[in-house]
Amino acid sequence: MEFQNTQDLPESVAGPSVWTGKELLARPDQWLSQWNQEQINELVEAANHFQSLNLPLEQISTENFPLKKVKPYLASILKQLLSGQGFVMLRGIPVWDLGIKLSSIVYMGIGVHLGTLRSSNAKGHLLGHVRDQGIQMSKESGRFYQTNKKLEFHTDSVDFVGLLCLQKAKAGGESFIASSMALYNEIAKRRPDLVPALFLPYATDRRGEVPQGLNPWYDMPIFTWYQNQLSCVYIRQYIEAAQANFPQAPRLTSEQIAVMDLIDEILAEPGFVLPMAFEPGDIQLLHNHQILHSRNDFENWPEPERHRHLLRLWMAPKEGRPLPEYFVPRWGATTPGDRGGIILENTKLSVELEVY
Repeated sequence: MEFQNTQDLPESVAGPSVWTGKELLARPDQWLSQWNQEQINELVEAANHFQSLNLPLEQISTENFPLKKVKPYLASILKQLLSGQGFVMLRGIPVWDLGIKLSSIVYMGIGVHLGTLRSSNAKGHLLGHVRDQGIQMSKESGRFYQTNKKLEFHTDSVDFVGLLCLQKAKAGGESFIASSMALYNEIAKRRPDLVPALFLPYATDRRGEVPQGLNPWYDMPIFTWYQNQLSCVYIRQYIEAAQANFPQAPRLTSEQIAVMDLIDEILAEPGFVLPMAFEPGDIQLLHNHQILHSRNDFENWPEPERHRHLLRLWMAPKEGRPLPEYFVPRWGATTPGDRGGIILENTKLSVELEVY
């Protein structure tokens, strides 16, 4: 598969997607928003309407989760994700009052008004449970959202990722996000000689979720410059896993290793990333092409019902940016609204309210 030419790359990018944590920490009104009671009432009313239809949760849609007053607000959120700062935190869903089923319906209803819901694992689950399940990160499988371990900065294989907090940890578990656009500018300023390495393919471990006929890894550049838009796809832990697990995977060059080291260095510098702590009822929405995210390790309460528990959605908006064909082996397609997620042969989309 042909990857992009590294001769005509941007020297830098500009716009609202370029920011530092220090800047935005001082301006929370630009990214933190509280639902008002009228909005909550309409969301709960729509959830009760959907529940009255006795449909499986995977059949939720904009038609059976109708919104009027909230719809323009979600349109503004969509614009902020696609062409603004690339993330928001929406606060105040009354999850303790609603319980997990109605909370999930409200959350998925918000999601379908932003994009098509996509499967976030090989089981076809549209609603993911981010919770320590005692999973060990083995050589071939295991994903970090199933553990209480710290996650390195990464992106997910879909346009948007959302997290709804049901229960926070006893300690730790803070979220950290960074502008991958600001990261690119910083790399270009410090080491312009390493910029071409960002656009070379990196073999990345699929963690055992392998579509029929494909390699157990996929090849993807860290940055893509396509139709005058810069996009980022990155997870170093799985790039290194592919090097360790698959001798037949293309070997990394010294420049590729050096630029990943530089990425780690920049992301560790004070003021570059934006920290945020989840409270129950918070919804964090991220545009993966513009935002890198990570999580601190955490300690749970002793009672299982108080364990840290977030619900994850992967969404593909029909207004999504154009992507080149080399995204297909991982994203399944490049058509906006119909790409991203993990779909294997005979995968049946479903929603599980119990932790799996």
